[in-house]
Amino acid sequence: MVSGDQTFATDGQVIEGKEFRGFVRVTARDVTFRNSIFRGRATTTNRALLDTERGTNTVVEDSEFVPSHPAPVIDGLVTRNTSIYRANIHGGVDGIKANSGTLIQDSYIHDMAWFASDPNQGGGPTHNDGAQSFAGESGVTLRHNTIDMSTTKDANAALQSSASNTVVENNLLDGGGCTLNFNHKPLNGPLTGLYIRDNRFGRNSFFKCPILLSTQSKLSQNTGNVWHDTGQPIPPPEVHD
Repeated sequence: MVSGDQTFATDGQVIEGKEFRGFVRVTARDVTFRNSIFRGRATTTNRALLDTERGTNTVVEDSEFVPSHPAPVIDGLVTRNTSIYRANIHGGVDGIKANSGTLIQDSYIHDMAWFASDPNQGGGPTHNDGAQSFAGESGVTLRHNTIDMSTTKDANAALQSSASNTVVENNLLDGGGCTLNFNHKPLNGPLTGLYIRDNRFGRNSFFKCPILLSTQSKLSQNTGNVWHDTGQPIPPPEVHD
């Protein structure tokens, strides 16, 4: 077990088989984590169990993210230029805040923590997303994951995104108000480069809505997306602001 917050600042480090009881930050290039558990610690400020925003080419393999002290200010990961493979992510508010150059593949995001009062929502309830990407970010890929928000109370979405050049392919997705939610408004302009293909959708979104597009969010591809239980095509996206 590794106690206390850790910063990995040496290029090329490989970290394997660790349990982190503190928050972990990467600031170097080509850092790899394997077969590790990230648990964080108690905090009252916004933190992620693993923060790779200042790193380059970070890789995470076969690891688990679950807070030891769940709180409305704790997410699983916040990432940039990061590839995540076979992760088990649960118990935070958002699974991943996925910034530019993030790949999430073969992973399981589920059972996030809901709180009635969240300082990031003006004291209202938490706004849980499996993954969230922000305006100005680009190049986020979700491939062959299971993102199940159906067991999280009042979850917002499996993916909430204002990032361009986003690929969502071969996933099993469920829950949220609408399961995929794309919103151009933070950009003050169109949201483009959205590729949604060959996904399976559960039927547990609150509004019975697999995909929601704001009025200036434009799909470059929308093919092969079906209901998980029947294999029949899902309805066209809902479009409104």
